[in-house]
Amino acid sequence: MKITNSDKIDWPNLFLENKFIVVNYQPEITCKGCKEMNDLFQKLDKTDEYKNVKFLWIDSRNNPIAEQFIKKRQAPFIAVFKEGFLVECDNVSEEKGLRDMLDRLFAFKFKL
Repeated sequence: MKITNSDKIDWPNLFLENKFIVVNYQPEITCKGCKEMNDLFQKLDKTDEYKNVKFLWIDSRNNPIAEQFIKKRQAPFIAVFKEGFLVECDNVSEEKGLRDMLDRLFAFKFKL
């Protein structure tokens, strides 16, 4: 999966075209757990279970909040969106943590 500069993403259209979006904010692949998380994103992206999820790897150096989380905990910073709204974000460095986050994303119900 190729790293993307967040300034080059058409966020409004991305949110309109994808119900579920999972963003892996990383400065580079050399951080602890970053290569593993990037490999996991590529693996999950190819499964039927997550066919409705748009997985992105975004350069965290353009996002000061993500960059601070990564520096503090030395792990990839993951954000999950449903219908254009941020549902959850945290440092995640293993498959179980990401799958748990995805389960919560799918189960999330908006309260009106």
